[in-house]
Amino acid sequence: MHQTLGVVIKKHDIGEADRFLTIFTRDFGKIETTARGIRKIEAK
Repeated sequence: MHQTLGVVIKKHDIGEADRFLTIFTRDFGKIETTARGIRKIEAK
């Protein structure tokens, strides 16, 4: 697991609670990842 700062350049909702993100970082360039459960009420 890595930690770095980045900017979300694209987001796409998947199902009821997940979100697909495209993030641009200085260290790793463009990365695509899934944020599971991010849209659940308990996640806020």
